Amino acid sequence: MSDPPQAAIRWRVPFVRPDLPPFEAVEPAYRRIHSSGLLTKGSELTAFEAEAARVLGSEHVVAVSSCSVGLALVMRALRAGRGGPDPAGRVEVILPSFIFLAAPAAVVWAGLEPVFVDVDPASLTIAPRAVAAALGPRTLAVLGCHTFGCPCDTDSLEAICDDAGVPLLVDAAHGLGSRRRGKQVGAEGLAQVFSLSPTKLVCAGEGGLVATSSPALAATRRDLREYGNDGTYDCLVPGLNGRMPEPAAALGRASLSRLPEVAARRAAIAAAYTRGLGGVPGLTLQDIDPSADSSWKDYSVLVDPDAFGTDRDGVRRALAGAGIDSRTYYDPPCHAMPAFRHHRVAGGMTVTERLAAASLSLPMGGQMTAPLAAEVAAVITRSAAGLVSGAGSGP
Repeated sequence: MSDPPQAAIRWRVPFVRPDLPPFEAVEPAYRRIHSSGLLTKGSELTAFEAEAARVLGSEHVVAVSSCSVGLALVMRALRAGRGGPDPAGRVEVILPSFIFLAAPAAVVWAGLEPVFVDVDPASLTIAPRAVAAALGPRTLAVLGCHTFGCPCDTDSLEAICDDAGVPLLVDAAHGLGSRRRGKQVGAEGLAQVFSLSPTKLVCAGEGGLVATSSPALAATRRDLREYGNDGTYDCLVPGLNGRMPEPAAALGRASLSRLPEVAARRAAIAAAYTRGLGGVPGLTLQDIDPSADSSWKDYSVLVDPDAFGTDRDGVRRALAGAGIDSRTYYDPPCHAMPAFRHHRVAGGMTVTERLAAASLSLPMGGQMTAPLAAEVAAVITRSAAGLVSGAGSGP
């Protein structure tokens, strides 16, 4: 079932609404920006990067225009750090196929080659054993992902990468609000890249944060977001315009200050979903390690049609009939997309392909409450018995 045209539908329960700070929290900064005329590279950006570094526990944070740009600049910086194409042929980046398409696109944009591996069937994050099996002399880096907000196993991934002598990067688009051993993710690996788009817990309208412990990588990224200009109006490595505007930085600062509150509210909504859906035959929930906390950027379930009574798309039709929007992340998986299907797949994709056909993400965001999540869960459980049809009170 493809996504309906969003502009044509007024959902009773939309999939997401931005969880924004009150306007009063950003109005003074907007007025200062407007009166100063300084729309980029100002004090809001500087303050936002410093505040984000403290939250993420990272030595360096570079704000960029989007998470996609941030991923692309990190890949480009890695290649630049080796002086261009590696004479040993190290051009491959290992990453999961069960991931948003921006990740392999960033790899390709940087002139590198994605190598797709399978994911863990419980956590839905990249499988360390699959990474270890895919490593080879052409491997330049490994890219993990905090899928749906569930922290990936960075301990195992870092150990594997250290043994192989390659850096660990993390697509942390869903990671603001995710915690491991009580600490916000962000300091693990060489770099983690966060998203600030409207679906995330911290929103800047659009934007991204690149966190790293490497001063050299941070400096290279700052140059690359300025077209590759290091301030001398010269260009050693081709970059692009990846700057974050001052109004976006101001909104990001106000939103970042609310992260604990927003994360706690999402956790309460997730708990309501779990109460309604946990233990239902044919439904599998994402497994979060006891030492970790998900940001719950998305709450996703896996539907086994034989055990549940209808397939994932049948559940989605039932939700749509009740005026409730949903998403089928990530179907198709990246290795099956025309843009990437000619790149290497290491090992089988049994888990990824099963997940792509079974995964359904439920409404999350500023519009949701725990009682509303319980209502959504009730529609899903009734759909198993055929008590909800797609012909109900439609959106």
